Amino acid sequence: MDTPSQRDVISSQVHPFDKVTVLCISFLFTVSFSFCQASAATISGKVLFKGPLPKLEKIRMGADPVCEHAHSEEVLEENFVVNPNGTLKDVFVYVKKGLEGEKFEPPKKPFVLDQKGCRYSPHVFGIQIHQTLQIVNSDSTLHNVHALPAKNAQFNLGMPLQGMKLEKSFNTPEVMVKFKCEVHPWMASYAGVLDHPFFDTTHEQGSFELKDIPDGDYEIEAWQERLGMLTQKVIVRGSETKNIEFSFQSATSSETASSSVKPSTTAQNNALVTPGADDTAVINAYQRNKRWWLPDEASSYAGSMDYVFYVILYITGAVFFAVQGLLIYFLIRYRRKEGIKATYYHGNNRVEVIWTVIPAMILIYLVLLSQKTYSQVKGKLPEDALRVEVAAEQFAWNIRYPGADGKFGTVDDIIKVNQLHIPIGKPVRVKLISISKDGKHPVIHSFFLPEFRIKQDVVPGLPTEIWFQATKAGKFEIACAELCGLGHYRMRGFLTVHTQEGFNAWLQKEMSQL
Repeated sequence: MDTPSQRDVISSQVHPFDKVTVLCISFLFTVSFSFCQASAATISGKVLFKGPLPKLEKIRMGADPVCEHAHSEEVLEENFVVNPNGTLKDVFVYVKKGLEGEKFEPPKKPFVLDQKGCRYSPHVFGIQIHQTLQIVNSDSTLHNVHALPAKNAQFNLGMPLQGMKLEKSFNTPEVMVKFKCEVHPWMASYAGVLDHPFFDTTHEQGSFELKDIPDGDYEIEAWQERLGMLTQKVIVRGSETKNIEFSFQSATSSETASSSVKPSTTAQNNALVTPGADDTAVINAYQRNKRWWLPDEASSYAGSMDYVFYVILYITGAVFFAVQGLLIYFLIRYRRKEGIKATYYHGNNRVEVIWTVIPAMILIYLVLLSQKTYSQVKGKLPEDALRVEVAAEQFAWNIRYPGADGKFGTVDDIIKVNQLHIPIGKPVRVKLISISKDGKHPVIHSFFLPEFRIKQDVVPGLPTEIWFQATKAGKFEIACAELCGLGHYRMRGFLTVHTQEGFNAWLQKEMSQL
């Protein structure tokens, strides 16, 4: 005899009234959920620009061939892009006030910040707290991502390999967080970090849309990198769509903006540069010589080192031609002839004394000649010099300046990668050390500044100090003259020599971003 299944038994125990109740509750829940979804409001609109169009500077990428070859057309700044329809691109629009006390889960999907063509993509974006930020290097050159938040933890990480990925997140809301590349100074990106998902960035049409906003009274803010912030108050109810506009104006326009404008962080930082301190024209005026021989002399002792070099070159050159000339003479004069037999000589004391004494005297002369230059370069280091620490690793130059406290290794240190800035006419003391990413396997590098006549090995476990004083303003290359690994060819830095005023302005700006 067949016995009823467990499912049949359970089904027979459910009262028909209970089934109806479950169906009704499910129906009501579905209707309520659909109603809630339909009642969510939308705030949309455009960001307009009024006034004369600004002139965007051309970005010069010639210092890195990978960057230069990534673009077939000229590349302009991204900090002020006006669309053809009179709207602004890359304006961050978000709910600033009205969501206090609300909690929103961050997206599971990471947000991707790409480095492609030696530019950040996107230039301006939004991200929620605790959401994963995935940073990607799509270029076959070194990038260094330096995040400069005020409320969250900073990070400064090198990305030397194409396809390399890093993941970070933020724990505190902050508008805006700047990202820059220490290797390519023109690279910049800005992130609005929020604890809710109601934000958007304007694109080619200058429009934005904040969807699914619950009922409430809100303050909406629009942030633009150069023009600052505009705010508006908006009230939304039910499933309505509110259309608003923000209207930015140029500094020379006599028109007033539609709301109060506040200076952005970038504008505040730019204001720190005093008038007349911009030495860009002086720096770019320097043109590297086109001669095939020695590069220009750009340090205070480069001339002395060149003099010693030329003396040694002339002496060794004379000896070389004399030896080769005698060799050719002997080959011709004592060539094989019929009836003449070669004679073997054991030695000649007089000749041996001559070819021993003369080279010894030449070497003593060179030692005495170079002693003055050696003492100048390797002797007592100047005490009033600007102090810089350069940590060489595979495959980057990590450059550190002491902050206001004058000490290395404190929170106010200024850290750069592959970018060394110094003033003209002031001694600079550089402490060279070798480090590694894993802390276990540092290798030998060589700090090489051809125009300054500096080539100093950087040996693991052996800190070394050198000094120099620049005599020309401009941009120069820092090379590694030691085969330090498979990525040795990528270990390339740049030295910028400022005027004293320009260096002070650069230093003040860097300190303001800490």
